[in-house]
Amino acid sequence: MMVIKNQVRNINICDLTFDPENPRFSMVYNDTTQPVDEIIERMVRLENVQELMGSISEQGYFDGEPLLVCGSDAGKFIVVEGNRRLAALKLLNGELTPSTKLPSIKNIIDEAKHKPLFVPCIVFLNRKEILRYLGYRHITGPKKWDSLSKAIYIKQLRDIFFSNLDLDEQLRSLAKEIGSRKDYVAKMLTSLNVLNYVEEKDFFGIYNIKKENVDFSILTTALSYTNIANYIGLENASVVDFGKLDENKSKDIFAWLFSQNQNGETVLGESRQLSKLAAVVSNELAVERLKKEQNLSEAYIFTEGPENAFIKSLEISLKNLRNAYEMVPTLEKVNDGVIELLSKIDGLNYDLTNSVNRIIRNNKRDINE
Repeated sequence: MMVIKNQVRNINICDLTFDPENPRFSMVYNDTTQPVDEIIERMVRLENVQELMGSISEQGYFDGEPLLVCGSDAGKFIVVEGNRRLAALKLLNGELTPSTKLPSIKNIIDEAKHKPLFVPCIVFLNRKEILRYLGYRHITGPKKWDSLSKAIYIKQLRDIFFSNLDLDEQLRSLAKEIGSRKDYVAKMLTSLNVLNYVEEKDFFGIYNIKKENVDFSILTTALSYTNIANYIGLENASVVDFGKLDENKSKDIFAWLFSQNQNGETVLGESRQLSKLAAVVSNELAVERLKKEQNLSEAYIFTEGPENAFIKSLEISLKNLRNAYEMVPTLEKVNDGVIELLSKIDGLNYDLTNSVNRIIRNNKRDINE
């Protein structure tokens, strides 16, 4: 195929193919194995391609936004920038059909005033020439990617343009390339390498975790806490390349961050709880508590030491008992199990009081001696 550099051409939509290295889909599929039918399904379900179809069907394709393409060995053109627009066009003219039959898509196609067969494209010699443009558009520009797509893109830049530089120069060059900071680039690459490492280990067999279910922004934020990075075996979140991780502790972190119970809840809960998790992983007693109870708030109590944890536990228990006491006037009936439960509380209180008194007597004896 004869390709003239940066030539603007109207190309038949049938001769355009999706980019197999699109960072937005590399998070789900390997670089060269992105099934077109599944990509279309994701765009329909998650990226509202119907809205774009509606706009094109009503107004026609806007020539001011040409697709950015490069030639391929198969004689087709690969769309490196504009895959969502390509999906809308191929759906609109009937070349592709989503497996999920949606009335909204059928209505758009049936009522379309325009079904373009050709679309304006800027033709580049290869994908490499287009790659650098994407940084502005999707990382610091108007159409930002999600954090994982950004990380995959930064890795592609690193591998293609800067692999011959030492790490520090790589980070500086990448930061300049995308208009960001060196520490941001390092954090993104480190987090991506951690994710890829754990994926290669099949997520350590953790129930219900797949790559597409991992919220990459939470992972990058978690690793920015030095305690969490250290816990899994990293010196910090900017190390980028590493030999191996502590697999048992990495399994802990991924389970706490991303494994959901039957109610769809994780141990972490919300990202604002990451500071608590960072405190917990720096305290062996708190970690053991978290492993046992799977309750971050309870485990966090133990980060202040056994004595403070003990006092806080008593205070929480007292508050809960007081709440129960205040509810009594609202009860019309109770079953016998309540009496049994109160009896257990009374017995535990008796044993607890005796144990604390014993500790106090021992402390006084040690002082007198």
